[in-house]
Amino acid sequence: MDKIIFVKTADVAKWLTLRIVAPAFVGSIPIIRLTDRDACLASLFLLIKGSDHLNQKLKGVLLAMLGALCWGIQGPISQFLFQETVVSTEWLMGIKMLVAGIILSIYAISREGLHKFMAPWHHVKEGSKLLAYALFGITLVQYMYFLTIKVSDAGIATILQSLGTIIIIILTLIIYHKLPTKAESFSVVLALVGTWFLVTSPSSLLKLNLSTKTIIFGLLLAFAGAMQTMIPVGLLKKYSSFILLGHAMLIGGIIFTCIHPFWRDYPKLTMPVLLGVSFIVLFGTALAYICFTSSLKYISATSAGLLAAVEPVSAVIGTVCFLGTTFTWNQLLGGVLVVSTIFILALFNKKEG
Repeated sequence: MDKIIFVKTADVAKWLTLRIVAPAFVGSIPIIRLTDRDACLASLFLLIKGSDHLNQKLKGVLLAMLGALCWGIQGPISQFLFQETVVSTEWLMGIKMLVAGIILSIYAISREGLHKFMAPWHHVKEGSKLLAYALFGITLVQYMYFLTIKVSDAGIATILQSLGTIIIIILTLIIYHKLPTKAESFSVVLALVGTWFLVTSPSSLLKLNLSTKTIIFGLLLAFAGAMQTMIPVGLLKKYSSFILLGHAMLIGGIIFTCIHPFWRDYPKLTMPVLLGVSFIVLFGTALAYICFTSSLKYISATSAGLLAAVEPVSAVIGTVCFLGTTFTWNQLLGGVLVVSTIFILALFNKKEG
């Protein structure tokens, strides 16, 4: 027998109680009879609790969107620095990853302590995985992203990065011999078609419209994106993402600082350069990772994945509105097809869950 709640009157308190209390507690408490005053108090209590829940969820949504937005805006700003100034890719990589690594490491240590932060290096296997994650995941994806922007634009780079999810599906099939689901197979086909539209000429879909460098860097970017997701899977069961990101950023920052020390041959530090580099380091890297990762405390990974689509959209809008970049009809169509795979896979995972 279904549990219900009886109240005396048909006022607002009764309506709220029936609509909020009953669905929330059906099957978990005995039948309750409430007076008018009790109904009002119960309604008020549940409204506050419901408001807290909604506030938590809204907080998660805003954090995920802010993180993705910072990632997306970072693209057009990087494009501006490469096109309008003499900023070296290696110099920018060194200062971006080193400073962001310090910030993320301090944040991780403040949350979990120095001993926990250094724990991965106490085990050879875990340390090796962390090093691989730093080199072939985080560092490679950051570097390929900048190189792809440099030879094309931020919109194209961010869309090509979205192919990382498709590469994960393909690698899972090759390495683990796990057949893709129907939704995954459809997403792969959709992404391939979208990529074809993206790289070909609007006048002839048999003629490449992007440079060979753009295609190579873009595919390496997508591959690195897959690696930064697949490599740390085992580590994330034991360590927080902030610990892994802190180490990975520091390692990448040290490597590129050795390649191009930030105190040598640095660009002329005009106000646009200072503002651009500051945004990339503080907001486009450190804050973006902190916000997006923190959002997972309040919303599901599926919801966060859907909201991550803000990144390519904001990158494309930014390049068009502020840098005057133009996209052909087939590039726009290709971009939509590629980005749509994010929604398809996320919704499918939600349904499966």
